[in-house]
Amino acid sequence: MPSGFKEYGANKIARFTPNGKFTEYPAPTPDSAPNGIVVGPDGALWFTEYFTNKIGRITVDGAITEFDLPGANSFPFSIASGSDGALWFTEFNSHKIGRISTEGAVVEYSLADGSYPIDIAAGPNGALWFTESNGNRIGQIATAGVITEYGLPTADGHPDGVARPKLYGRQRDAHRQWVLGR
Repeated sequence: MPSGFKEYGANKIARFTPNGKFTEYPAPTPDSAPNGIVVGPDGALWFTEYFTNKIGRITVDGAITEFDLPGANSFPFSIASGSDGALWFTEFNSHKIGRISTEGAVVEYSLADGSYPIDIAAGPNGALWFTESNGNRIGQIATAGVITEYGLPTADGHPDGVARPKLYGRQRDAHRQWVLGR
């Protein structure tokens, strides 16, 4: 399994080994700002390209493929590997959750305008969980596309992090944590 990270400001994806050897790969599209990154079900690293509305895939050999998203200015932010063998991502500016197959087929699921989804993570129940920063909610999307949303108990919490397995999240402004789904 590859170990890697994104270099947002340098427009690169980097790979590293346990002995500390780094190999950097420039993103093919200039100024794409690689942002979220995850190991996909195919063993490749998948990443969002925030400024260019693309999802990227890089193999362990460094071959990069980019997939265009349907809408302009969607600003894909975070990405997670789903239980259905696809990759799921947030579209910050277009207020959507996206799904991309390992072949590159994209499906989008709309949220309320102004929700600004940020982070997404696979949950222990097989669904994907995501934060809606301005919507002040966290949501769950089943791999069939059914969305359930939960309002935060604190006003203006602006949630921006969700992690597995107990789905701990962080509210930026309220400085509190919550737990959903066990």
